[in-house]
Amino acid sequence: MWTIKNTEIPSPFRAWLEHVGSFMQRLVQHKVGDARIQVLRQLWLRPGVDEKRLLGIEGRAHAMVREVLILSEGKQWMFARTVIPRGTLTGEEQQLAHLKDRPLGSVLFKDPTMKRCDFEFARLHPGEKWHTKIAQTAGCVLPDLWARRSLFSLHGKSLLLTEVFLPDIATL
Repeated sequence: MWTIKNTEIPSPFRAWLEHVGSFMQRLVQHKVGDARIQVLRQLWLRPGVDEKRLLGIEGRAHAMVREVLILSEGKQWMFARTVIPRGTLTGEEQQLAHLKDRPLGSVLFKDPTMKRCDFEFARLHPGEKWHTKIAQTAGCVLPDLWARRSLFSLHGKSLLLTEVFLPDIATL
């Protein structure tokens, strides 16, 4: 699924998917001042096989999984899933478990030790597991969706962020 090259991404989405800074700040730059986080769920789960591989999680270990929808009045911008291994939630990073409706970037982009790996891109088609889940969350029929994911490191501790851009993003 994560084999798309950025040159295959259509232009209305490419600039958004390649942006390395804060998504919420980018929305503000595009005059979206009322964007907010709707937490869909945050709980301890076994990550997916691919997520475990990327994070170095072994066996049946659980991680904190936070799924959110980023929206504003009448628009849905993004579905995001953060997977945080138990070992990451120590020291200063304990705050990641208590974000509530605050954006993840409010912690990540303020930390001077933060490092972000290169993006991996994917195109999600109707009928695929992730696409179906997001369409149900959004409450509507959706076309193909574009996604990116990247590993972050804070004080040498990792987390994985997967971001799926919803069609409204093409209106900006």
